[in-house]
Amino acid sequence: MLPKPTREEPPPFLGTWPRVYAAVVIYLVMVISLFAWFGRAFSR
Repeated sequence: MLPKPTREEPPPFLGTWPRVYAAVVIYLVMVISLFAWFGRAFSR
């Protein structure tokens, strides 16, 4: 007998998991861009 599928809980913020994943990706892009800019600005 197969187990009953459990209902997935929504994330604690932003409402849906795809929004959370998108926010994490956007945050990482911003951090990487900032570090790249600092690296170029202060390496001279």
